[in-house]
Amino acid sequence: MRQPDRRLMLKQRKQVAESAWERFVNGYPLLPGDAISLDIARSWQRSLQYLSPWKLSVPLVDNAPALWEVSPLNQAIQHIQAELVQLVEEGALALALADASGRLLWTTSSHYMRDRVERAHYLPGGRWDEISAGTNAIGLALLHKRKAVVFASEHYARCLHDWVSYAIPIVHSRSGELAGVLGIVTTWDKHTPLGEMAISDLARSIQRHLPATQPQAELQIHALGMPRVLFRGEEIHLSQRQMEILCLLVLNPQGLVLTTLHSALYGDEPIAMATLKAELSHLRSQLGGQIGSRPYRLLVSTWADFVTLWRVLKDKKAEKALGLYRGPFLPNSNSPELGEWRNCIDAVMEKVVDACDDPEVLLESLSHGSQGSGMVRERLVELTSGAGAH
Repeated sequence: MRQPDRRLMLKQRKQVAESAWERFVNGYPLLPGDAISLDIARSWQRSLQYLSPWKLSVPLVDNAPALWEVSPLNQAIQHIQAELVQLVEEGALALALADASGRLLWTTSSHYMRDRVERAHYLPGGRWDEISAGTNAIGLALLHKRKAVVFASEHYARCLHDWVSYAIPIVHSRSGELAGVLGIVTTWDKHTPLGEMAISDLARSIQRHLPATQPQAELQIHALGMPRVLFRGEEIHLSQRQMEILCLLVLNPQGLVLTTLHSALYGDEPIAMATLKAELSHLRSQLGGQIGSRPYRLLVSTWADFVTLWRVLKDKKAEKALGLYRGPFLPNSNSPELGEWRNCIDAVMEKVVDACDDPEVLLESLSHGSQGSGMVRERLVELTSGAGAH
């Protein structure tokens, strides 16, 4: 396609998206002819709860350099860092590597994009999760765990309507854990399918050079069997309620408004909102202030044993699940939402245990924790007594 034709097509696409955005921010419903994807429309609806579309920049935190020093992405780009800088300059781009919470750790920008990215805080320390920045490619890639492209006025924030943004998750091939997100931005008139292909190729190259082992997240939560929490390498002691709040925030990374959190935690119990606010304040203090508000959400990288176990169960990796299992999920919790999660995990784990015919695998599962699991022990007795044959 000739250059003028391509630019005209992109301009028409931008105008269609701009009209849809104008109607949306003025309170009118989207129309069938708006050509706005379901992912974008839903993201606009979520963003409307958190942000003004007229916001000029994203929040900026000051600990990015220290986090970049210990990030596995730092090591992973050493082999291509000089090439990335050159590619970005020649392509009139800006490129960013974000951690698993959407916080930018390292960026490089062309002269063409420099003023634009500085104004919007597409810089180290900038928060580009959906809650902080509205609809954008990094936020959507984090949310959906897949490549995302947001074109021009598909961005929720008006200040980004001259951009096209691309992003793709970078996943550790061995652990399956999210190492971070690669993002690229330029102006809408330079959008091309080659941009989508290039970001996929770059992500694969970075992924291949990740360290063999993933460093532990800043916040590590063990809630299967005997609860235990580590924050930046040090164990912290939480009350039952604080532990429940923490797990609810992990299960709802997009954030929870106070009323929804109250319902998930207390159900129909007549507990005052002020009580929940006090619990949140104490928990925020324990975590060095790393809980955002409006909505409430965690602002640090997080690993949780119950999330990892559920992911392994979904992938039908029975032996690995048995190796992770330490007992019921928060067994003493009366939270309605956490109780549902506990019941689901127990139901699936029961099937996994019943299907296991290898006593050594069961013994290995028990050896990992002092509490162990009643269902694992019962299955082991069945097998060793000869009663477990199927």
